[in-house]
Amino acid sequence: MKVSEAVCVSSIEIMSSLLSECLYEISQQAAPPCKDYHQLTVTQTQVVFKVWRVSCPLRHEKPQPAENKKSHTDFLQDSHAQGHIGRVFGPHTLDYVVNLCWHRYDYLVRLPDWLLLNILSFLEWADIKNISQTCKRLQQLCCSEGFWAQGTAGARYGQSEVTMEGVSPTLQRRLVVFHRRQVLSRLAQQQQHSKRKNSVWHL
Repeated sequence: MKVSEAVCVSSIEIMSSLLSECLYEISQQAAPPCKDYHQLTVTQTQVVFKVWRVSCPLRHEKPQPAENKKSHTDFLQDSHAQGHIGRVFGPHTLDYVVNLCWHRYDYLVRLPDWLLLNILSFLEWADIKNISQTCKRLQQLCCSEGFWAQGTAGARYGQSEVTMEGVSPTLQRRLVVFHRRQVLSRLAQQQQHSKRKNSVWHL
């Protein structure tokens, strides 16, 4: 085995270790007039779909879920199951589940917080704004105290004007405050450099 192939295999094994047994889970009530409760779980080997039928409360019946399990291969070949999930949870959820069944994993959001914070600390102002809009977890990290207290210590913010459209108010406030601190820090450094230059010139 070549060195490049060995490195590739090792990288795949490391990334695979980040995957938990449960890759994705979502639950919600069906749209009116149906009141049934649906749950969808995607594991590393199966797609599990459960339905709780809502019965009359006067009967005092305890509803038992109807469960349907399929392997990833079977689910990809079952257009009826895909259509049902698309109707209940929407097309975006269906596309995401299909990608998981094809082993197209979103490794980035599955990284531990400490590693993601370290990666985010190297992003520019506009990149933080954009990545915060990609998913709920990255938005929470970009607005977290840990990110702004430590994660951005080595960030390189060189832009003075950034469009704030589509950014949460919390992140907007943090971006503005951080940018002002960066500007003041640069001004202080320039003044110190100027003083040192003048003192050397007088000597």
